[in-house]
Amino acid sequence: MQSEKEQVALRAVELAKALILAENHFLSAAVGRLVVAPLSSACAFSTDGYVLGVDADRVCQAFKETKHVPKEDLLHAVIHCLFLHPYAGETAQADLWNLACDLVAERNVADLCGPRAGSRGAGISRALATVERDLGKRPSAERIYHKLMEGAWATELPAWRHLLLSDDHALWYAKGHGQASDQGKEGGQDPQGESGGQGENQSKTQSQTSAEATQRLQGKGAGSNQKDVAAEGPAHMLRTVARPSVQQQQEAWRRVSKALAVNLQTYAKGRGKKLSGLVSEVEENLHERVDYADFLYQFATTGEVLKLSQDEFDYIFYTYGLSLYGNVPLIEPLEYRDEKRVREFVIVIDTSGSVYESIVRAFVNTTFDVLKSTEAFFDQVNIRILQCDDGVQSDDLITSLDELKHWGTTLRVRGGGGTDFRPAFAYVDSLIEQGEFENLGGLVYFTDGWGEYPEWTPEYKAAFAFYDENYRPEEVPPWAVQVVLDKNGMGY
Repeated sequence: MQSEKEQVALRAVELAKALILAENHFLSAAVGRLVVAPLSSACAFSTDGYVLGVDADRVCQAFKETKHVPKEDLLHAVIHCLFLHPYAGETAQADLWNLACDLVAERNVADLCGPRAGSRGAGISRALATVERDLGKRPSAERIYHKLMEGAWATELPAWRHLLLSDDHALWYAKGHGQASDQGKEGGQDPQGESGGQGENQSKTQSQTSAEATQRLQGKGAGSNQKDVAAEGPAHMLRTVARPSVQQQQEAWRRVSKALAVNLQTYAKGRGKKLSGLVSEVEENLHERVDYADFLYQFATTGEVLKLSQDEFDYIFYTYGLSLYGNVPLIEPLEYRDEKRVREFVIVIDTSGSVYESIVRAFVNTTFDVLKSTEAFFDQVNIRILQCDDGVQSDDLITSLDELKHWGTTLRVRGGGGTDFRPAFAYVDSLIEQGEFENLGGLVYFTDGWGEYPEWTPEYKAAFAFYDENYRPEEVPPWAVQVVLDKNGMGY
């Protein structure tokens, strides 16, 4: 049974939802998706993408002090889910990822609800201005995170964490690498200056309240095993609720984002640049990010490999023959099998002045590591590796693993001029006319995206692999695959 304070807090949340939707009704699917339940945490709200935990004490205290329902904090949590922030995975450094996501969330809160009041709002505006000064307009959470990983704005971070702390991110990591929310631990304060939830007693209270919230979601009363469940912590108890898997939740939020992107195209016309910014962010967030090794495998072709084919080998006849006739099997395993490996394709590396050499090197090293694997490489191949700025600067022909190894150790980056993608495609077209390829698997162009695209459609598969989200997707021709590579997998 809910306490009176929890009932008041939940009514405040419902009123906050109504205020948000009164001006932003296109957010109805997103705002209504989260299951609201009382849940003690280091902030007024917490979410794992399925449950929206409401800390009744903090919500009621904030309402008592400000006389306003927590509209901004609620929207902050919803935006995290829209941009898939809770699903970063195990590789993210929690404290920096939390901060990057909070910056993006607060930027959109200000666009949709107006800047926060008082000194806190002014401080957040200064923080956002600093980030955009260094990274350009409306950088994504990924770009901010990688900049933070490089040590940017180090002196500002403590103050930013204090200003931006609106919801507890602990549940983001409950199923991952086990790190608790650094925002709830570092600095130890919420936006109102209260303690961030340290201490054994508060931890026990949080667990007990979480258990009660879970039981309410399951439609149960307080059971006799509540203490046993509570002892395992809030993250465990939220997992006991009948719910979709993490992958299903993420895909559901992706569908919500796609629908929102369509709706926003209409609403943006009447709301000006601020809503247009949200449109671009939602669309950018929906772009596919892939591991480069998996992406490169798409250009492989099927061929016979001298290797035992375990899939077509019948162990029953083999072992029966051995038992019946001694060391004479009735059937021998096939000594070849069909596998998809790289045989003929082209890699083009953008070496223009707008692409840093360190990023080119990282791409080259990753390409070398993938291709040198015998599992991805036929014995005889025809791979062309081009370097191109506003013209083709080099053409390296790779026909064997030994040549690939030599290429990886002797590479010298050539270029530094403007960016034009057309010369590389024209050059490959000429190679095809000269009979240099029998069955070209495709072309992958690694670039930042700021160049002139071909006006003609090539006769082979083509993909542009972008290392930066700021690549003008609207300029990419419809015949080309466009993907944003996973920077963690690329190593830069």
